[in-house]
Amino acid sequence: MHRCFNAYVAKFLRACLARAYERRMKTLILHTPKGGSGKSTLVREIAVAASASGVQTALADLDPQGTTTGWYKRREASTPALVSLSTDGQTDRIAAAGIDLLIVDTPPQYPRWLPALLTRASVVLVPVRPTPDDLLGAAPIAKSLVAHPSWAFVLSQVPPRSRLLNSAVRQLAALGRVAPVHITFRADFPAAAIEGQTALEFTGKAAEETTTLYAYVNSLLGD
Repeated sequence: MHRCFNAYVAKFLRACLARAYERRMKTLILHTPKGGSGKSTLVREIAVAASASGVQTALADLDPQGTTTGWYKRREASTPALVSLSTDGQTDRIAAAGIDLLIVDTPPQYPRWLPALLTRASVVLVPVRPTPDDLLGAAPIAKSLVAHPSWAFVLSQVPPRSRLLNSAVRQLAALGRVAPVHITFRADFPAAAIEGQTALEFTGKAAEETTTLYAYVNSLLGD
């Protein structure tokens, strides 16, 4: 009887500890049904920025295209970590491993399991290119996230000196929060990815944009 009681207590304490870790861990999801938005680029840039600041960071790749996974396989640095995540969004195992920030790359569709996963996210970031087609698709995304307490658009792959930028900001601001920094289409982003690196690990404008975006994400996360 005592043995059964002790086993029950141990199981209960493990469950409590797992829940405590999961509450402490923050989850950032990059989401857009539109392909080619630069979503995977932002995933790895933010993850490396977080790791560089001392945050125990992990990546989860739920995109069947495996762009983030492929980048990670080319990477020599040991951080951030790459972890597996089921589509039910259960993160207690990841949290119990000591991860402070989990960043999730999602598919360029809207699978039926995604709404529940988005609900569990601490922050949702929606990359949008400043093109008519991408901006047209922003309204349904905003509608789907209307009940989420912390989400924002971020303009990505913005052409240098683009006339589209100010108009895009105004259109997105009418739908929801817009990040105060945009990510310009710069050669450093794909060049870094070839070697499993990020533009943040270079020096230049791309690294500055990533640093500023990470600071903004941190403010949304509440750190």
